Amino acid sequence: MPVLNSRLDTTSAAFDANARRMAERPAEVQRLEGLVIAESESKRARFEQRGQLLPRERVARLLDRGSGFLELSRLAGLGMHDDDGKKAVLGGGSIVGIGTVAGKRVMISASDSGVKGGTVAPMGLKRRCARRRSRARTSCR
Repeated sequence: MPVLNSRLDTTSAAFDANARRMAERPAEVQRLEGLVIAESESKRARFEQRGQLLPRERVARLLDRGSGFLELSRLAGLGMHDDDGKKAVLGGGSIVGIGTVAGKRVMISASDSGVKGGTVAPMGLKRRCARRRSRARTSCR
């Protein structure tokens, strides 16, 4: 296989500036994802008053103890509909991801009723359709 030579100068000021900007991106994504979770969490008192668990708590109880959950497309719908992408970050109103239940890897979907009462935003619907397409292509059944 031929060797690929790069003319990238890792000691240049432009490289440093680009590297700093790129390093900031994951922190911004994590901040926005935190706002999605906080929006749902802000309804905790209402859920507790009704004797209910928050949607993410329901998902956590479904998963095998100690296993992880890979949430997909948490920022679906960012800046669309009633989501301004800055202060009100809603995430499509659904929780979709991959986790382990009874020793099997499964695709999990839950309506996040802590966001707009669980109504499905158009991007949330696209997210559910993508989950179904993904499930059809993989062995997560």
